[in-house]
Amino acid sequence: MAKKKSVEGISRAEPLILNAKPKAIALAALYISESLLLELHASQVLSTKDVEGLLTDALTALHNEEERFGKESCTMARKILHALFKQYEGRA
Repeated sequence: MAKKKSVEGISRAEPLILNAKPKAIALAALYISESLLLELHASQVLSTKDVEGLLTDALTALHNEEERFGKESCTMARKILHALFKQYEGRA
């Protein structure tokens, strides 16, 4: 049942998504992702090491996709991920 609700939620948001500017979509995705990571970490589903591993994997993927998406976009995305990464550095 929960799965059906999430699909309905996406379908209701679809017109907004299709008409939104890329920057707005990116911001929504970033804040959803950050909130999810913070909650998973706070509830101890993911350790600090797990979160750092996820962010490291994302940084590596961005580096590998520079040719496809452009160096400027990937460099900016990596800066954003580095800022998120710093939130978790040194946490036990």
